[in-house]
Amino acid sequence: MKQSEIVAREITKQIVSERLPEGTRLPTEREMLETYGVGRSTLREALRLLESRGVLTVRPGRDGGPVVRRPRASDLGEALTLLMQFEGVPFSEVFAARQALEPRLARMAADNMDDETLAAMAASNDRMASDIDDRQLFREENFRFHELIASAANSPLLELFCAALESVADGVAFGVVAGDFTHGHRVLALEAHRNLLKALRARDPEAAEEAMRVHLEEGRASWMAAYRELSRQPVQWSSLVAPGTRMER
Repeated sequence: MKQSEIVAREITKQIVSERLPEGTRLPTEREMLETYGVGRSTLREALRLLESRGVLTVRPGRDGGPVVRRPRASDLGEALTLLMQFEGVPFSEVFAARQALEPRLARMAADNMDDETLAAMAASNDRMASDIDDRQLFREENFRFHELIASAANSPLLELFCAALESVADGVAFGVVAGDFTHGHRVLALEAHRNLLKALRARDPEAAEEAMRVHLEEGRASWMAAYRELSRQPVQWSSLVAPGTRMER
């Protein structure tokens, strides 16, 4: 293992063990050189490595330097996208993976659901319904609703993987945007959310799993209707749209 990798791991260990919050400024270069006993080029290579992994951000300027950043699911999504691109995996496989994972999360969420989360999900649906043709609002609340389910499943690893798949689906690589989906598709998605909420309120794992399965199948059909040819093309990391752009389920 290279010396820079050893230093990068030590810096990460410090960030985690000391529970440094995002935005915390790390020690100066001089201080870190003394702490880790390495040369300037080795330290800078370690910092570049950590920046590429999403562990920190290096701010330029006199008052800049390395600042803690919490890795995100989208970082894992980018790594998955690269792997899929090299393997020639078509975008349709992203749907297949989500259809295998998210119904299971819905089943688990039904066993762990609390009243606070149910209230948050209901509020999300209400905001969707308040102006269903506001595409940005619908996209944001759509994601939030699914995020609440994944969180309620109480399985951090599955939740992380689900969010990573979502970040891959966000890109759709070829210019797909939520606005390309029809009013009818959004109405259908909202009704599916209401069915999911009903099953989760009843704490019915089987009903929740089936409602999510149906919802994702309807979402896949809507996407295929709009982008049938694109579904056969491989996911490409180089073409991903800007972070924060999400596709409607």
